[in-house]
Amino acid sequence: MGGRADYEERKQRRIARYKAVSQKAKKEAEARSNSTANRILMMTPGQPIIIGHHSERKARKLHRQAEYDIRKSIELSDKSDYYEAKARHVENSNAIYNDDPKAIEKLKEKLERLENERNSIKARPHETWELTNVTGNIRETKLRIKRLEEQEQLVFPDIKFKGGKAIHNKEINRIQLIFDEKPNEEIRNKLKRNGFHWSRNEGAWKENLIKKLYG
Repeated sequence: MGGRADYEERKQRRIARYKAVSQKAKKEAEARSNSTANRILMMTPGQPIIIGHHSERKARKLHRQAEYDIRKSIELSDKSDYYEAKARHVENSNAIYNDDPKAIEKLKEKLERLENERNSIKARPHETWELTNVTGNIRETKLRIKRLEEQEQLVFPDIKFKGGKAIHNKEINRIQLIFDEKPNEEIRNKLKRNGFHWSRNEGAWKENLIKKLYG
């Protein structure tokens, strides 16, 4: 079975992270909306600033703080909505990711649906674009299945090089470069240009195998 062994766990962590950010932003938005400055102004609606009075400076500062709190409340509310929507998208998405251990199975089911759709289109009067679109989706789905099946058969031995080693980590579906010491800036920049990313948790520079083979 291909894909990452921890795919579902990582998906649930991502959903939980988005929801946590959304809830935090929502609470901060409510706090800004109910700030001391806003409460005072709501208690004294229409109270003008008396020019030249000893209270003028304090009143202007209060209004500035209230305006700032309102702007921040709106920004934080938008942020909360954004991350709540991201969490829903991950939960409800029908997208099939290469890291999913069931990706091949799901893609074959998708392919069957697409082929049935193509047959239905052919059996009735149709626009040219309808058949073109579904045929393109079928071709792309077949290609993804082929690549994932090829990937499952791949086995790379560890390769040692001066200062480290390269390994094929099938558990996380990644190529990893592990250095004995932190590489210098020039090497780090070359790694980044070639699609590698540093993972603190894994202590390695890594790249998606599919991207590296077919990118």
